[in-house]
Amino acid sequence: MNLKNLLLDIFFPKICLGCGKSDTYLCADCFNKIEIVEFIKHEPTAYLNKIIFATNYADPLVRKLIKSYKYLFAQELSEPLSQLLIKLLRQNFQFLISNFQSNPNSKFLIIPIPLHKYRLKYRGFNQAELIAKKIAEHFNLPINTNILERTVYTEPQANLKNKTEKRLNNIQNVFTVNPENINLIRNRIIVLVDDVITTGGTLNETAKILKAYSPKEIWALTVAKG
Repeated sequence: MNLKNLLLDIFFPKICLGCGKSDTYLCADCFNKIEIVEFIKHEPTAYLNKIIFATNYADPLVRKLIKSYKYLFAQELSEPLSQLLIKLLRQNFQFLISNFQSNPNSKFLIIPIPLHKYRLKYRGFNQAELIAKKIAEHFNLPINTNILERTVYTEPQANLKNKTEKRLNNIQNVFTVNPENINLIRNRIIVLVDDVITTGGTLNETAKILKAYSPKEIWALTVAKG
């Protein structure tokens, strides 16, 4: 057991964040109580064709799960959080699911929002990437974690609460596209995966950069909407 996991066990013992049941951060009963948002057609942004999320960040349990996942290093929460998205997709996007599973040359490509290398080293994992990999595996979809790179270290968006303009400025020009993978973007439906969408600044900024390389569409897929 490494030091981070040891400290996690000491200061953040494994009990359900919903009811306190032991040996799990989220029991099946509490998972099933989380409301899945019915599919609503959201207005697209200048660069995102669809914005899809599974639940609401205003839900106290959802907020606690995501904060524990990102800031208390509860890496195994990637499983239930990804299952919320899988549940959403199966409930509301059956026509897409059929396409996912029947078309080996799927035009979909999953891309998780990258972390800067310093934050990745500190946290030990990219929370968006773990969720994206579980979705890709479940639906047998292609995924690429090397197309986008976060080259500029910035203040975490969560530290800029209720400051929309600062949030948007904070993530401008911080992402780049790996030139070796440009051809993978063309004519694809790119599905950008992140944990939470609030102002949409991060997802819109990455979509803006990818748009230059002629994708068919760009979607945002997140666990929760803030």
